[in-house]
Amino acid sequence: MIQEVVVDSDETLTRRWGTRADDVRVKRTMAGLEANGITVLRASDAPAAKRIVLDLIPDASPVHQGASQTLDVLGITYEIEKSGRYAALRPRIWSMDRETEAHEIRRLGAAPGASTRSLRPGRCSRLP
Repeated sequence: MIQEVVVDSDETLTRRWGTRADDVRVKRTMAGLEANGITVLRASDAPAAKRIVLDLIPDASPVHQGASQTLDVLGITYEIEKSGRYAALRPRIWSMDRETEAHEIRRLGAAPGASTRSLRPGRCSRLP
């Protein structure tokens, strides 16, 4: 059965999340994160963001990245999975048999050496 996906059924979501945060909001968010012991790294542009993220991940470390258009657009997913610099877990997990290797899939996903999440402005990324 094929179902049509409605991309933006609620325009309030586009207004709230589809616009870039202003500098005041970004600085307030950064200050709040830092007040809670979180180191904030702010990139000036997309190539700088890519460099920051990839430089934080130790060479040869097992890396699991969540599905993220931002990671894809910045080329981070490609770099993690294709460069040979890292031990990419996502392709390995996808190739495993869900029935016979379920325990190993859970183990790999639960404790990677590094994990990237969303990198969009106003979102948080977790690295070692």
